[in-house]
Amino acid sequence: MRLITLCAASLLLGGCAAREQLPDYSQSAQRDLPATHFETVITGRDGTRLSATVFQPALKAGEEAPLVVHTHGWGGWRVTGPNGFYGTQMMSGRAALTAWRAGYWVVSYDQRGWGGSEGNIEMMDPRYEVQDALAVIDWSASHLPHLQMDGPNDPRVGMLGESYGGAVQLLASAEDPRIDALVPIATWYDLADALAPQGDLKIGWGGVLLGLGLSTGYDLGKFVQAPYLRTADGTMRPEVQAELKAHSLTSYCDRGQRPQADALLIQGMRDTLFPLDQSLKIRDCLQQGQRDVRLLGMQAGHILPPPAQAWSGLPPFNNEPVLHCGERAINYYQAIVAWYEEKLRGRPGVAASVPELCVSLNLGQGLALNALPSAGERVALPLTEVRPLTSGLLSPSQFVPLRTIEQHSALLGSTRLSLQGSDERPQVFAAMAVKRADGRIETLDEQVTPLGQRRELQLTSVSAALQPGDVLGLQFSGFSGQYLFNSSWSPRAVALQGEVELPALLPLSAPLAKR
Repeated sequence: MRLITLCAASLLLGGCAAREQLPDYSQSAQRDLPATHFETVITGRDGTRLSATVFQPALKAGEEAPLVVHTHGWGGWRVTGPNGFYGTQMMSGRAALTAWRAGYWVVSYDQRGWGGSEGNIEMMDPRYEVQDALAVIDWSASHLPHLQMDGPNDPRVGMLGESYGGAVQLLASAEDPRIDALVPIATWYDLADALAPQGDLKIGWGGVLLGLGLSTGYDLGKFVQAPYLRTADGTMRPEVQAELKAHSLTSYCDRGQRPQADALLIQGMRDTLFPLDQSLKIRDCLQQGQRDVRLLGMQAGHILPPPAQAWSGLPPFNNEPVLHCGERAINYYQAIVAWYEEKLRGRPGVAASVPELCVSLNLGQGLALNALPSAGERVALPLTEVRPLTSGLLSPSQFVPLRTIEQHSALLGSTRLSLQGSDERPQVFAAMAVKRADGRIETLDEQVTPLGQRRELQLTSVSAALQPGDVLGLQFSGFSGQYLFNSSWSPRAVALQGEVELPALLPLSAPLAKR
């Protein structure tokens, strides 16, 4: 029955289970290989059958090429061909095809429970999804010719994928030293913390993730088991938090088991599911392991449908075509191939064009840095009253001005709050915001943080280009569409007062700051 359902959804998904179409490679050492692609089935280490598409590069007789393993995001599927949906519309799919055309073997597979693969969705369990990724490497080493090898059963291998497919790379690299280069796009460091900061579930995203699965007919495995479904009231249950944390890089890093490959991280500033902070923690973990890690902070990523977030008008996954780093514009796909050229083909310096850290300020501006700016000035948060029952829903959110901008500046980083008062405070949501010269109030990167009962907290990192006359401040409300069921609906006013530590502002030249 499940197979029938999947086939009925094939117009959306790009097909059912793959057919085994492995070419005859018996005489491949003496002949050229043409660029082509074919389907195959890869058996996981526990016997689960995984559907895959293999993209064979054009190679001369005796020429070898590294391998790139592509993994898809939640609700997605493999790249089925050069003209399929995932390869033309999704960022990691386009990057996978770019690598293939640049002369790399590419194997794109359906993770267990998705597309045409067997098995249940185990929420990135190291015993299942992670072992599947390693089985794909095993299969490639034993079945593909002209593969550049570092040793027996050890191909020169890179990985590529976004979101769910980014997380599996990090864990697979922590488990297996054969992986040489990673490109995780918009993924997580701690899945429990990303989905539910301090236990407050991002129910807006929970609904989207559930809807993506149900609309395709997939068996969502653990995601629809009782402990997960009970989080629909807005609070993630402790057993779910513990399991998701155990399936995240944070648990590996806590015990000193770090990814063993160099990584090019790509994360979205407007990504309200996995914001920049998640990649900053990934970056810190890898740097402690003495890995070469670069981070590109684009505007795009996981963007909620309107009206929860402003529609970007861009294709699925909302990625803009280039990232501005100072006066340079970086093409993501060229940067990814350059990364592989240096890390997999061993061409020193080819990836020098990829900065250590580049963060977008908007679609036309960004900064290349070595590190995030240090903390800036401390300012007083004046006594502010918020009525959770109506604020942000029936009445406007409360904007609290903190600093007037005097020169063209870039804001980049997180804001720290130190709050006074009772520990029994009703739920209030906070965001960094700027009041522009024309009176518009802009929530920076649409990032919202629930305050809960905490007195000391750090808001989600944001970026912005600021102009003279802009007023930087905090925005408080009692309602957030991202945390739909977490409002307290308290009729009494909440008094907020304390101290705010703003990120340091960086100077921008006037021409760069024009909107």
